[in-house]
Amino acid sequence: MSKNNKSNFFSNTDRNVFILSSGSQIDRGALLSRYSRAANPDIRDLFEKEFLSNPERGREFYEKIFLEYGDESVAELVNVQMGMQNISNVAAKIIETGRIGLSFLEKSSRYVRYDRKYDGRYLYLDFEKTGLSGKFKEKYVEIMDQMFDFYTSALPKINDLLMEKFPLSMFGNENDANAEKAYKSAIRARSLDDIRAILPLSTVTNLGVSGNARSYISLIQRLSSSGLMEAKELSNMIYNELDSDYGQIIRSARNRHGGKYLEYLEGRNSAFPYLERNQGPQSMITSYNKWNLDHISELMGINSMDRDEFLLKAASIRTNRRDKLPRVFEFVDITFSLKMNYGIFREFQRHRFMSIVRGNLMPDLGYDIPELVGLDPEIKKQFVGIVDSSIQFYEELIKDSNDSVAAQYVLPMCINHQMIVHTNLRELCYFAELRTTPHAHDDIRNLALSMVRNFISLEPACEPIFKFIDRGSYPLGRFYQEYRKEKKLDNISSH
Repeated sequence: MSKNNKSNFFSNTDRNVFILSSGSQIDRGALLSRYSRAANPDIRDLFEKEFLSNPERGREFYEKIFLEYGDESVAELVNVQMGMQNISNVAAKIIETGRIGLSFLEKSSRYVRYDRKYDGRYLYLDFEKTGLSGKFKEKYVEIMDQMFDFYTSALPKINDLLMEKFPLSMFGNENDANAEKAYKSAIRARSLDDIRAILPLSTVTNLGVSGNARSYISLIQRLSSSGLMEAKELSNMIYNELDSDYGQIIRSARNRHGGKYLEYLEGRNSAFPYLERNQGPQSMITSYNKWNLDHISELMGINSMDRDEFLLKAASIRTNRRDKLPRVFEFVDITFSLKMNYGIFREFQRHRFMSIVRGNLMPDLGYDIPELVGLDPEIKKQFVGIVDSSIQFYEELIKDSNDSVAAQYVLPMCINHQMIVHTNLRELCYFAELRTTPHAHDDIRNLALSMVRNFISLEPACEPIFKFIDRGSYPLGRFYQEYRKEKKLDNISSH
């Protein structure tokens, strides 16, 4: 077989770095896994020898590995991109619990409007998929429609309130077309920021998921053991989609060992169903590794600097927030008890260096009323009335079945959610500087500032390392970002 044949499957055939471009993910994964035991210095030769002449080579390889060795690590060499559409926010958060091996991109409730009906109904989960008792169907539809009706009617009112309270003249030249476009975008974003608080957890969303096959195995098991009917159906759908092309790998999710592990997950979930609740502050540090902080320069191997000198040096060499602290700051562990509304949790969960332990969403910690909703007495009255009705409905569902997993569907995103979060000082700095930028949601900005205040109150000498935290107030935080974008677009179109 000539090298020309190999060139169809690799980006090059003569350099030590190359891209595999074979149409089969199974073949790519199988070929890469040969690195561990093949003596040949170039796996491209192995591909020519073993794979070109045998289209089933990849499948045969994975069958052998899983049957003879049970080595699931080779499944990490097969990557799959998958779309998951029209799933509830409850199920989406179960999916996104996975922090390793999968990457997610989710439809945004900050930038996408939910005021349209499709096929005569709003975008919330079909009652039949909730697993709730059939006797609650009429009430479920009524409460969901009330929430979305309020969202639809209040959105333009909040938009007008914003424009009245913060006119364009406060931000830029009214005759500047770029400023006007940026202003309209910022108004729209801030309106959606506030009004999303009324959206229920049954609101459906879309996910783009990319990751390796081993992580999909874990996802299938996590969904199946969640206790949520919708999640179990999703588990089956994901399994079935993967089985046709990746059956040799994905079947380990439900083979004898996979089944045993699934039983363990289900038992673990029933044994520890709740996180202890308290009415404490928004953020509170429960522990941190002070010894490592006191000896941080020594851990770095610099015995000539004391702690405070090292902290100042680490801060001084940073020129912007993208200049991350040295990795040694990861040795300073911090554990927080946090309380935030569910809307903010959707963003907070994306930070993978935040290890999160949480229970199901419950209404006992109250709820947040968005600032703009609170400005208009009539809008506020409607908002509170609908939220209270949803909480009453939740309590009816709990009394009927004690199913705290499915009952979450009827609660809105303004409900406060409690969790224990374990992180490190390097991540806290990164998180706080990112989430206090002007265009961040006000709620997550306040949370980030609260977490930093808590830590600095214990360790004042650490304040300099949080160099790029923005403590300003920005009623239309996206304006300046949108304005820069419009100017760039204008420059491009004029050339």
